[in-house]
Amino acid sequence: MADPKPVTSPGLQLQPMVHVADMAASVAFYERLGGEVIHGGTDTYWTLMQLGTTQIGLLARPPVTEQGESTVELNFAAEASVDDLHRAIPGARTVVHPDFGEQVLVRSPDGLLIKISPFGDSEG
Repeated sequence: MADPKPVTSPGLQLQPMVHVADMAASVAFYERLGGEVIHGGTDTYWTLMQLGTTQIGLLARPPVTEQGESTVELNFAAEASVDDLHRAIPGARTVVHPDFGEQVLVRSPDGLLIKISPFGDSEG
């Protein structure tokens, strides 16, 4: 069977997520690197920061390893719809996250969990 065709220009934007033990210390660290808080803050569960052309999410909880999460996650925002992503990515599944909305979950060939949120369905 032929490989599925890729989504035509899915418009992916990388938004790495880092699980942190101390939100205030982490925000201060990334601010020293030139980051700016654009959502959340030092006393929140989730903070989104802008560092140059990249946004980084900070999440104040340990990763849920049973669900394939690790300390750093690759999250993407996509212009493509959930349906388009499912057609292009074999084995993808959809979940609804209480904070981030509908996400498509897929594993890279090396087993890395990748989360994709269509634009408008995520807070980032």
